This record gives sequence, structure tokens and C-alpha cells, in this order.
Amino acid sequence: MKELTAKAKIRKLNELVETLCGIYSRVARKLGVHRTFVSRVARGERHSEPIENALVSEYDEIAEQAP
Repeated sequence: MKELTAKAKIRKLNELVETLCGIYSRVARKLGVHRTFVSRVARGERHSEPIENALVSEYDEIAEQAP
């Protein structure tokens, strides 16, 4: 695999951050909860099976799109 340039690494990092930032908001909108609650579930501070399932679903969708 070829080495990425510094600019390419930063660009990829920004893509990942944008993707991750949107996940909590999308899940929150779909389930009618606050984004911070989704974040707490993701970190294991709270438990919600519907939110966990939605997060796993988002993960699976992103993983399918990964090169």
C-alpha cells in the first residue's frame, strides 16, 4: 500500500470525523432523542437497545462503503 502524504492523511481524517459526527445526530433524529443521549449510549454510560441497534446499523452501512 502506498504511503499517504500529510495532506491526504489530514483529508482522510476530516472525512472520518465528519462521518462520525453525523452518526449520533442521524440516530438521534431517527429515534427522537437528544444527540448527547446517543453519545452516552455509544460510550457505555447509558443503555438503550434501540439506540445500540441503530448505531450498529450505521456502522454496518459505513463499513459497506469503505474502500
